[in-house]
Amino acid sequence: MLELLFKLQEMPMAPAKRLAEEVGKSTPTVISWLTRLTEKQVFLGVKPYLKVHKIGLEIYDYLLEVPTYEALTKIEQFCEAHPYTLYRARVYGGKHRGLLVQFRQPPETFKYLEEAFKAMSEGGLIQSVRELPTLQEIYGSIHTRPRLDAWEPERMSWRFDWERWWAKEPRIKQIATTRDDGSSEERIKIDRLDAMILQELTRNARQKNIDIIKNLGMNPREGSVQQKISKRILRLQDVIDSYRVFINWTYFDVYNTPMLIVRATPETTDRLLKKLAEGTFPFSSSFRKVPDGFVWYARLPSAHFSELIALIWRISKDYELLIIDYKHSQTYGLWAETLSEDSGEWITDSVFCLEKPLKSIGLS
Repeated sequence: MLELLFKLQEMPMAPAKRLAEEVGKSTPTVISWLTRLTEKQVFLGVKPYLKVHKIGLEIYDYLLEVPTYEALTKIEQFCEAHPYTLYRARVYGGKHRGLLVQFRQPPETFKYLEEAFKAMSEGGLIQSVRELPTLQEIYGSIHTRPRLDAWEPERMSWRFDWERWWAKEPRIKQIATTRDDGSSEERIKIDRLDAMILQELTRNARQKNIDIIKNLGMNPREGSVQQKISKRILRLQDVIDSYRVFINWTYFDVYNTPMLIVRATPETTDRLLKKLAEGTFPFSSSFRKVPDGFVWYARLPSAHFSELIALIWRISKDYELLIIDYKHSQTYGLWAETLSEDSGEWITDSVFCLEKPLKSIGLS
């Protein structure tokens, strides 16, 4: 099963037959393993990274500091009510207590997000707002995925030599940061049905077409419904950049989720970026360049948590250590109702994007 999870990370959308060939098992065995892993909540599904520019959206990331626990829960309610929330997670550490939030929304609605933060600040819910760079390669960002070949099931531990890893010169000599972020690409026009399909795909991209059809409230036996939806799904692949496998890492002793905001030299920042781009770092993480250093979020076991902090202490000018509360985090799929059925455009009015979310927390 461990090998199956490893192959699934390499090929998130591969059919069971292909996965069976890769791990040397029968297709029925692989299907039963996937079912068991899902039932035990070890395998939590596959979700796509969207090329949001191609459908007229942008991603905005913020770190919000709050004064009280009550304020924290109020802002979580706001995120639940906001039509374009993508992600939220509680953050602990030092003077920073609050939320890491991410919104996927039309650029025209950015002003309403700023107004919402201002209203929550004036209402005593937010002490400070820090905008973070979005996780796109063009801005000096990178994701790393867990390397299950570094997991030793017999010892129930991860094998990774931090000193040796950092000391070795990066294999990658140059990071391409001029890659087009997609904003210059021709926008793909989508309608409400497309949005509903994307909603289903962002919920679970590995579900079968027939299940998507049923979840859309359609009858798969009716006329040419299956052919119609299959064509739509194929067309919408142009909107998908990549896929991410969601695994419950507590089964692999991965509990710690530090987020480090680091001041470092440009040389150190670039070296770390190149080291992560090699694909030799064995843990799930995200790295973003900032003007005076970088922000690095990782998910790793206790023994390696201390190794990470020791490395950062050694290579940085100074740093802030925050802890992301993975248990109290939430990822949101695309919400189809944010696309107007009449105009075929994203809804951008102040009532929908500002007044209703604020009203849900008593700040209308």
